[in-house]
Amino acid sequence: MKKTFVLLTLTLMFIGALTFEAAGAVQLRFSHAGPSTSTWQAGAEKFVELIRAGTGDKFEITIFPLDELSGGSQVGGIELVQTGVTDIHLQDALVWSAVAKKSVVPCFPWLLPTYEDVDRCMKGEGGAALKAVLNEADVVCLAIGENGYRQVVNNRNPIMSPEDMQGLKIRVPGSSVHVSLLKYIGADPLTMNQSEVYTSLQQGTIDASENTLDLLYTQKTLEVVKYLSLWNYSYDPLYLSVSQELWDSLNDAEKAVFQSAADEAMAYQVKITREKNEALQKQLGEYRLDVVPSLTPEQVQAFQKAVAPVYQDYREQFGEEMFSKFGYKF
Repeated sequence: MKKTFVLLTLTLMFIGALTFEAAGAVQLRFSHAGPSTSTWQAGAEKFVELIRAGTGDKFEITIFPLDELSGGSQVGGIELVQTGVTDIHLQDALVWSAVAKKSVVPCFPWLLPTYEDVDRCMKGEGGAALKAVLNEADVVCLAIGENGYRQVVNNRNPIMSPEDMQGLKIRVPGSSVHVSLLKYIGADPLTMNQSEVYTSLQQGTIDASENTLDLLYTQKTLEVVKYLSLWNYSYDPLYLSVSQELWDSLNDAEKAVFQSAADEAMAYQVKITREKNEALQKQLGEYRLDVVPSLTPEQVQAFQKAVAPVYQDYREQFGEEMFSKFGYKF
């Protein structure tokens, strides 16, 4: 794996050098894991537009969706920006947690159940703490965007209480936090590639899955399930970062432009992500679904009580102070 990345690094550096000579501009690579139709891409395009407006023709930024430069490997995409092969990177907290473990804290269950909770924390101490965590991983995190709330779909029953989760075979992302919390609720979580989810639900290999509403649509998961609960159980932010190498090469004026562009681009990306989520909710009637549109405060409290042990599991590893920045008190 390391040899592959070294070869890829050398190849990209050589191509970049040729392109630089041809174009007469500083060529930068912006990599992200979303498809070209996603709000991830729209946020990246906004960033590029703002950099061009702020620096003229000095920087030419090419966007690579779906982690093309790392062969589709999301963790590999992070490694490329860490080593300076790519210059700008956008990735969600669940993937970043494999590299910078504390970056997953805002994804803890029902920690940030509303957008008001999200905005208060991300624009305050919580967001600052997350940037610091990524900065310790050899990148410079400039701004935070939004992947969104993860919802649950299944083929067994509506989900409104922990009792509804008992024994439910559910696919979860490769996050130890999410595996643990779903076990505490009583579910039977297992990890598998996202590409296998559609067929597994269709054939009954699994009962349930969870993801953002956007991805449940685009990956066609809603076509093969009966029940959808918009339970907002886990919030997933995006981190816009640049390589330390790029950051060190910028002068103070350029750094100010990059920071301003990142802030504005991610604010725009958050806005359109929420607008898209609202629009998608209005389209749920296109599917034969039994929809739980939201949980009551009492229902949320029941889930919070059930998953409280997962906070204790990570209390020492992540530290009480980190959790407190997102409003959680032990």
